Amino acid sequence: MLGLRPICVIPPTPFMDQEAEMLDSMITSASLKPLHLREALTRKADGSYESIISSNSRLMDDTISGTIPIIKPYVYDESNAAEYLTRDIVKFMTYFSEKASLLIDKFFILNTLGGTPSLERNENAHVFINLSQEFHSLRKNLVDQLHTLEKREPESEDLMDRMRIHIYDDMISHKEDELKEHIEDMELMDNVLANLPASSTGLVTTIKSASVFKDTKNPLLYNLLTDRSLISSSLPRFKNSKRIKTQTAILEEHEEENECNFKIGPNRVNDAVFDTTVFKKGVDIKIFSERTLTESNSIGLPNQFIKKSDTLEVLPYKGISLNLSKMKKILDQSFNRSLDLNHYLDRINGNIASVIIIGDYEGIAILTYEGPKHKQFVYLDKFAVLPQLKGSLGISDIIFNLMFKQFPKEVLWRSRKDNVVNKWYFQRSVSVIDLSNDLGNGDQVDSNFKMFYYGDDNSDLESFGNKEILQKRLMEFAKYIRDIKPSWEK
Repeated sequence: MLGLRPICVIPPTPFMDQEAEMLDSMITSASLKPLHLREALTRKADGSYESIISSNSRLMDDTISGTIPIIKPYVYDESNAAEYLTRDIVKFMTYFSEKASLLIDKFFILNTLGGTPSLERNENAHVFINLSQEFHSLRKNLVDQLHTLEKREPESEDLMDRMRIHIYDDMISHKEDELKEHIEDMELMDNVLANLPASSTGLVTTIKSASVFKDTKNPLLYNLLTDRSLISSSLPRFKNSKRIKTQTAILEEHEEENECNFKIGPNRVNDAVFDTTVFKKGVDIKIFSERTLTESNSIGLPNQFIKKSDTLEVLPYKGISLNLSKMKKILDQSFNRSLDLNHYLDRINGNIASVIIIGDYEGIAILTYEGPKHKQFVYLDKFAVLPQLKGSLGISDIIFNLMFKQFPKEVLWRSRKDNVVNKWYFQRSVSVIDLSNDLGNGDQVDSNFKMFYYGDDNSDLESFGNKEILQKRLMEFAKYIRDIKPSWEK
């Protein structure tokens, strides 16, 4: 039980009664008491809804500990004193979880498909989804795939292409059903977590993965113990992902593998890591993308950086403003040192690549352009999360994922050799250089830093095609990064 008490809700399917009986048997065999509930949701005469967990019910009272509710999605309608089985599980769960008098810490969905598929992960499940940032784009992607399949358009007017659409119609229909279920699961997560505290977590996985006995491999147990996914979402993605564009493209891809054993869907690996998606209601994300700080695009800019113009009228700034006092505060708290703001701005102003801001400055990443003007590179200059939030809400993963999406070709950063986060950095980089080494031509300086390099070998950078060019490029980077002067007050 791990300190939590489950409530089991069965979705409306033809197998609902059998599933209720199976749950009853499993709960009883665990020396617990099943409690079957109908009418867990009431539609009142005025059209509003009341859930059994939003009323003063003794449903989870300590006096009846060990009792596990099993709920079928029936709704009692007060206006005609009758009950009906809902066909809209998203609407049912939205009202069921609304204004809950219980602290609902987790919302788990168990199915046969697993979590939301990711094109970047070769159709295996997303590891983590920040709903406030990603829900609309991910849902649109699934809907677009569904609409493409529903059109039943052949790749060409060629007879064989048109025949394939008819031959594999059942399989395409099966793929459509899968996409509809993934869309429904995402809508369920978005609606239910919107009703729950910000600390609540959602998770979708397969029944098979949820039945693993080891707590380090079982996604449910692991999440109950740590509030995390089995792996970090900012770890390197799967390569060779293939975007589905048309039905014929899907068919041809699988025909090459095995024409007699055709299966539409992800190439699943028998591991819960590839089946499980963790969800959070999420945090607001703002991205400041101005290269130079001005009085109009920032708050608290020191006078020495404000350029007066006697002839040009300053137009109102409509983008994201960077609050420098809040930026300094989170850097001071995270590094336990005081930032010399003037010294820092003197170095980075005019060379800002991006500033990623999480929530109300609960997390921040400052990326700059470094190196010679003709060959600049992107450098993660500052990365900070408020001490009380480190390890929670996936803020570090969110920042690194955004950073890699913004600058997919290459990003560099440095870290002190004794930094406890270095193992985490190492897993997200493709190269590490000790900056106290000889960086070429006898250029060796005592340094307490390591340089981390992230690069995509599928990018169009010429350096990836030649190890000697890449090594030379990294050495050039290393010299600039090694010689960056810290901006902390003494």
